[in-house]
Amino acid sequence: MRRYLHRLFVAAVVAQGCQPERWELPASFGGSTTQSHNYTRTAAEPPRMVFLQSVGHPDTSGCLQPPLPLSSRLTVLATANGSLIALSAAAPQWTFSFPKGTAVASALAADTSTLYAMGSDGALYALSFNGTLRWRIHLFRGIPEGGGPYTHLLPFQDGIAVGDASGRLLRIGSSGAMLWEQQRGGSIERSPAADGGEHLVVGIVSFSPDAGDTILFIDPTGQQRWARALHQTRLTCSPTFGQGYLFVAGVRNPLADPIPVLHTFSETGQLLWSRVLPATPRWLSVDDSNGVYVIMHSTGIGEPISGILAYDARGEQRWTLYIRAAIMTPALIFRNSAVVFAIQPNGALGAYILAAENGKLQELLSLEGAPPLLLQPAVTPDGSILLGWSHRLGLLRLGEHPWQWLLF
Repeated sequence: MRRYLHRLFVAAVVAQGCQPERWELPASFGGSTTQSHNYTRTAAEPPRMVFLQSVGHPDTSGCLQPPLPLSSRLTVLATANGSLIALSAAAPQWTFSFPKGTAVASALAADTSTLYAMGSDGALYALSFNGTLRWRIHLFRGIPEGGGPYTHLLPFQDGIAVGDASGRLLRIGSSGAMLWEQQRGGSIERSPAADGGEHLVVGIVSFSPDAGDTILFIDPTGQQRWARALHQTRLTCSPTFGQGYLFVAGVRNPLADPIPVLHTFSETGQLLWSRVLPATPRWLSVDDSNGVYVIMHSTGIGEPISGILAYDARGEQRWTLYIRAAIMTPALIFRNSAVVFAIQPNGALGAYILAAENGKLQELLSLEGAPPLLLQPAVTPDGSILLGWSHRLGLLRLGEHPWQWLLF
């Protein structure tokens, strides 16, 4: 049965019971900093009702970055025309406009008191939660001047970390103070990751095409605790933390005889296990038991095919699933199920809901009637999944409870 409604209506907000209303800040578009696409503490199952919400606002341009849910009732959108719009269940609450010609150049983030946005002009903007600009500091060369790309902002209790392709890695406090700064001997192309102790892991891409990448483990003061060179291996996705584990994936010998690999390290840098993968890894997700879910996606000629491999904490393969579609997102892990978004051979987008235990397909939600979307999902504290519209201002929401008003 198709779940799109085609009229404007007003609905009472259903009481959420024990569902959380706010993230435990700091927060990025995927929830808390250390979740690794893990929402097992948020909900048992991903929601299955599809809502389309068009947003009435003078800036009608689409989302340039993924939504940032500050709570189940307030989400911040970054538009292509240079606006930040805080959207409640019913209407925009506030708007911040960047200088002319500037837009948000990486995913938004928030700590316990401040919302952060990295501008395409190379400046970091800090706003209060009511949309007031607190400060602006210039960090990098702007994209129009040849700077960037910048990593997604990684939030901490106080401030953020951010890097760029020139190899600069910065830690900025909520007051705008530079807590520490490093210039690494390679490019930072993948977003860093953090554990619960605010240790930072970053992958460094060598400027030499023949050398492998290096992963660095950095403590909260900016001191490097250890480094591991990945022999002739290029990372193809961001490093990901589990509970005391670090997962990295890439391709060995990418220019000659490519071998996709997955490595697991302890937080002291000891290699625990490695596995050869059947195809190039694109995303990693980790559950509470240090089970890791690897998304593989073929980009070759012909019909698209993608795979999901699930490993336990010891590196034993639990299950494998291949689908004839191009998976475009990491696996979002709930207690009993996981969900990925994929483009099918006919061009239609679908949400594939899988059993986390064995990978069995539970349901395929068709999103064929949705407008073009920015395929970087965000998850709210009550377990709803948000995707921003890319061509005009709006949100697709997978949820179980109606908002105060919905436009479909």
